[in-house]
Amino acid sequence: MERKIVHVIGTGTIGEPLIGLLCDYQDHLGIDEITFHKNSALKHDRSKVIDLHKRGARLAVDKEKRSQFKKLKIDSDLETEDAIQRAAVIIDCTPKGIGHDNKVKYYQKFSDSVKG
Repeated sequence: MERKIVHVIGTGTIGEPLIGLLCDYQDHLGIDEITFHKNSALKHDRSKVIDLHKRGARLAVDKEKRSQFKKLKIDSDLETEDAIQRAAVIIDCTPKGIGHDNKVKYYQKFSDSVKG
């Protein structure tokens, strides 16, 4: 049976609370796993990322930015493309214009395996 993995891109005003809700209602929604992408390793976002991880979400970062997160003592579970490829559903919560760039850069590559 195919695993139901939801991947959320962005941890801002929309992304962070959405990831939290998905974690809190994961069983009720029938979701097997929740992953999220964080683009920038920012010290003031450290507690947010750690909280989401404690709630059960798995962090994905760009391969070339992994060391920046390590410096903040934030371990990532996945690389960006791996998380996108594994997901059944992707929810892009990035600011204006970035979602379109992501569509061209990532989503079209995996359109045969990602449902939405």
